[in-house]
Amino acid sequence: MKKILSLFVAFCSCNFLHAQKAFVLPSPTGASETMTLYVDVNQTTGGLKNILTAHPDYVDSVYLWTWNPAGPVVGNGEWANSNSAMRMTHESGLLFSMTFIPTAYYNVDGPTFFTKGISCLAKLKSGYLFESDGFGEAKTEDLNVSIVPKLCDRLYCLFPEISRNDDYVSITYDNNKETNPELLNLGPDDVYLYIKARYNAFQGVEIATPANAASTPSLKMKPVPGQPGKFRLIFVPKDFFAAIMPAGQQVTELYYYVVKPGFTYAGPPPGQNYAFQNCE
Repeated sequence: MKKILSLFVAFCSCNFLHAQKAFVLPSPTGASETMTLYVDVNQTTGGLKNILTAHPDYVDSVYLWTWNPAGPVVGNGEWANSNSAMRMTHESGLLFSMTFIPTAYYNVDGPTFFTKGISCLAKLKSGYLFESDGFGEAKTEDLNVSIVPKLCDRLYCLFPEISRNDDYVSITYDNNKETNPELLNLGPDDVYLYIKARYNAFQGVEIATPANAASTPSLKMKPVPGQPGKFRLIFVPKDFFAAIMPAGQQVTELYYYVVKPGFTYAGPPPGQNYAFQNCE
């Protein structure tokens, strides 16, 4: 857990927004919700600041160039000719923005987005424009934005949203958000979690089969005090599955969904997937 705590300290140790070279709003941020990335060129030290100061008619020709958490789905374009889809909105002064949904924009999952944050820079359509005038490349320096995760408000919430398989994790199920008529108004002894630990893309182990999960004590979810309708299971995945994990294998992903005694899904259950970070 020390590494997780250090990660969240890093997330929260940023300066006030008005003093940042780059920041996102809203913050905390939902990985699959619309957010806006802002770049305040006035705070930067690259050639772009001096170019825009000397040539303010180029404020509508600033483009985003980004590579973390991945390259953008639409592509950055070429350094001498940025993709037109990457043109930023001029807000005011030397403040520019780009609005998108992170997981769709970068084609990554939430944990990857929160782990890597955003690495980017702002540039003119051609990064070489005005270089011969002594300004250097028409860009800012590399900018890095740490992301504060938004607290989960979905049917299933796993915390921390970024973790390793040897950390404590908690899975919370909110029965108030349930849409299956057979699973409404569950009582304190009704909620169990079928859970499979995958160790590669095709293989995994389970504490109990889906048919037996609702009679397995270790899979029973406990009511969350003071939050009616919410149930939670807390465990360390590496330890939880240690006795049944094949030698030399480790948990890389969880697959889970709620079951109750005497109930089976009519079709495919609404399973959730969670991949662990393999980091040092």
